[in-house]
Amino acid sequence: MTAPRGRAQAFQVCARCSTRWAVGARPGTWCPRCHGVLLSPVSTQAPAQGRRNFRWVARPATSRSKSARKTRTAAPTPTPHYDSTPTWGLRDIPRDPAANRPMGRVEQYAANAQLLVVVTALLLALGAFAEAFRYGILLYNRTRLVSPITLAVSDALVYFAQVGSLVVGLFALVGSSCWLIRQRRLAFAAAGVTDPRSVRWMLLLSMLPLVRIVMPGVYLTELARLRGDTEADVHRELFLVRIWWGVWAASNALVVVQLLWNLQGSLQARADGVLLAAVVAAVAAGSAVLTLAVMRRFEGRSLRGSALARPTRWVMATGTASPKDEPADREPEAVTAS
Repeated sequence: MTAPRGRAQAFQVCARCSTRWAVGARPGTWCPRCHGVLLSPVSTQAPAQGRRNFRWVARPATSRSKSARKTRTAAPTPTPHYDSTPTWGLRDIPRDPAANRPMGRVEQYAANAQLLVVVTALLLALGAFAEAFRYGILLYNRTRLVSPITLAVSDALVYFAQVGSLVVGLFALVGSSCWLIRQRRLAFAAAGVTDPRSVRWMLLLSMLPLVRIVMPGVYLTELARLRGDTEADVHRELFLVRIWWGVWAASNALVVVQLLWNLQGSLQARADGVLLAAVVAAVAAGSAVLTLAVMRRFEGRSLRGSALARPTRWVMATGTASPKDEPADREPEAVTAS
């Protein structure tokens, strides 16, 4: 099939098959044969070689020299990939790989250790108040009668505080031991080594009745010496650990004294035993508060939970400039040194 050729003074050439098509009433756009692009109309004297009657001119977006283009080398980049299955959302926040890491039992118990210590301290403080209130009732009962309701309230407070502090204190002891193990793991991992002590032995020695007076202090001392950045930090942490250690030992010793005191059967001994129970509960509450202070101190926080402010020492700045070069009214500079 050939294209019609009339006496038209102009024709269009197909850019694909080089066929000439006569221009009718209006120029065409597409070739009827191969659906190629028809060039703009040309006169009949133009050769039908299919050559375009226009020329494309391409210019770069930025004018850079050839030497600059030659010296520019693109560094190889890794292939883009997703770390996880992408999901739809208004904010694309990358997932934390550590968030999906399963937590062991030590980490789970350590996470609730401070809350259990706080509850234990409150119950022990309530127990000290209940024992002191009962001792006041005993003094009042020496000359006057006491209402049965008052006695029932006093007994309820004493039993609730004793049972609650015993149960919650046991969980707090386990949680604080796990907290100590976790802190030692982090400190030894930061030093590039592993903890040489066994987890089972540390748990066992931290909860045995008599051994727990000594071993937790030893573990805390090792932790303070390992994680201390400066000598001053080690000294402050060791001082706090020694205070806690002394109160902790006194609290356990008073528990033993109370158990031996309760073996006496006289009325006066029982009355004095109520006062001794109040003292034991008060010292135990103080020991729990110091335990919380030690835990938060090793985490870089104060007793209230706020971040510790590092002490700052201001010293005079020394320079190489001579006094003649400096103005007379210039104040001395100062720098901070932590």
